[in-house]
Order: sequence, then structure tokens, then C-alpha cells
Amino acid sequence: TGGYEKRSGTSMSTPVVSGAIALLLEKYPSMDNHTVKNRLCASCDDLGFPHSRQGCGLLNVTRLLG
Repeated sequence: TGGYEKRSGTSMSTPVVSGAIALLLEKYPSMDNHTVKNRLCASCDDLGFPHSRQGCGLLNVTRLLG
């Protein structure tokens, strides 16, 4: 597997989401925290699981930055 392992959970998603938010704030530097959170959730793809399992869903960076 080239030294890579499959992992899941918030510890794995945090750096990915943080990077996406950094790109968003680079594009829109005056965006406030409330707007960032709303845009982040609105840009996710629903995976068809309960919110307690998937949160807002799968991050769609293209939609987030669009």
C-alpha cells in the first residue's frame, strides 16, 4: 500500500477541512466564522446517513470555493 493506511474519524478529517477553509478564507478574507460554517455545511454532499453519523456530509471543495 505504499506506506498508507485507511483511517477514518474526526482526527483524519480535521486537517482536510482546515485546509479547505484556509483556501476559502484566502479567496474571501472578510468572511466571518458564522458564514464559513454555513457555507461549509451547505457545500457538503449528503451521503444518505443520519446526521449523527455523517454530520453535514462529504466535503465538496469545488462547491465550497465556487
